[in-house]
Amino acid sequence: MAVTPVMSSAPQAAKLSDSVTTGSGTSAADLMNNFMTLLVAQMQNQDPTNPMDNNQMTSQLAQFNTASGVEQLNSTLNSVGTLVSSMQQMNAAAWVGRKVMVEGAPVVDTRNSEDASKAFAFSLEGDADKVEVTLTDKEGNAWRAELHNLKAGIHHFTLDDLGDFQPAEPPADATYSVSFAASTSSGDAPGIVALKEAKVDSVAFSSTGSVLQLGIDGSATLGQVYEIE
Repeated sequence: MAVTPVMSSAPQAAKLSDSVTTGSGTSAADLMNNFMTLLVAQMQNQDPTNPMDNNQMTSQLAQFNTASGVEQLNSTLNSVGTLVSSMQQMNAAAWVGRKVMVEGAPVVDTRNSEDASKAFAFSLEGDADKVEVTLTDKEGNAWRAELHNLKAGIHHFTLDDLGDFQPAEPPADATYSVSFAASTSSGDAPGIVALKEAKVDSVAFSSTGSVLQLGIDGSATLGQVYEIE
């Protein structure tokens, strides 16, 4: 006796279509509901002589469970990210009145005897055998000196740490902008960033994070701060 497969009628197919499209279809829960609806319909209408592959069905169920777990994890991580961002913004408020080091050409003043007025700093991206320090006055005249055997990181110096200026000692009654160039004995040029000191006057909050207001030195994000005192 021949066995005739049981097929869905047109009304049943329409009803199935309506039930599958009830959800938005974009979330893991909607996809799982649609999958289960289709699975039940497929089991009810399968060909007895060619039944469903249990291994394939189990694999599909596992994939949907994994997708659901990933969606929940992403949601949790988004919540944690929002919380961390809010905490960072609140912590940034404690920086008001503090001194920070940000990227910018430092200026030294030899007319003042205080060491603070003669201080400069830079950040090395790699070890350097030599760092050339150049002092330039308002007229564009330049004097050069060298620092040797420096490790990667932030370095602080004063003019008193420099010697053997070329072509001569710079005048002791002027202000100078300071620039740097790093090199190694093998001819490489490690990255070097000139740093200037600035004071945090206030903190502005935005959707992208906190912004430090530095008065005449402009502004900086937290990621642009190399050091805080």
